[in-house]
Amino acid sequence: MCRKLLLQQTSSVLETMGFKQGSSKDIFTYQYNVKYPSIFEGKNDHAHFVLYTPHGTVQLVVKFQESPGTAMEKLGYTVMDAARTEHTRYVVVCGGSELMKHNCAIHFLNDRKFIASRLHALYVNDLSEYLKQFMLPEAA
Repeated sequence: MCRKLLLQQTSSVLETMGFKQGSSKDIFTYQYNVKYPSIFEGKNDHAHFVLYTPHGTVQLVVKFQESPGTAMEKLGYTVMDAARTEHTRYVVVCGGSELMKHNCAIHFLNDRKFIASRLHALYVNDLSEYLKQFMLPEAA
């Protein structure tokens, strides 16, 4: 697997659930590769997906790493980024052998909810189950 394939799998899950890519910000749409200000002055980051649901917006980021090295540093930055998100939830889809090893990335990120309460990390196979909570229409 590669990062590109993980992004494709993620968008496939979204579309299977009924989301459509578009710029309208209507419920059940998503935007791809959304630019927003970084924690570093003068820089920008990109959310891979921003979902518009009946229960708010979900920023979805895909993290993929096969080789050892800077995985934990990248995840540390992700926690800091999630702590300041404007969205209802900040979801990280993890992939690649380095991030999947012993559920390392999932545990690291989910154990940091005391820093970033909107943060939730998972594997792409668990994405649709997690997103179901955002799919029900709002009660009148």
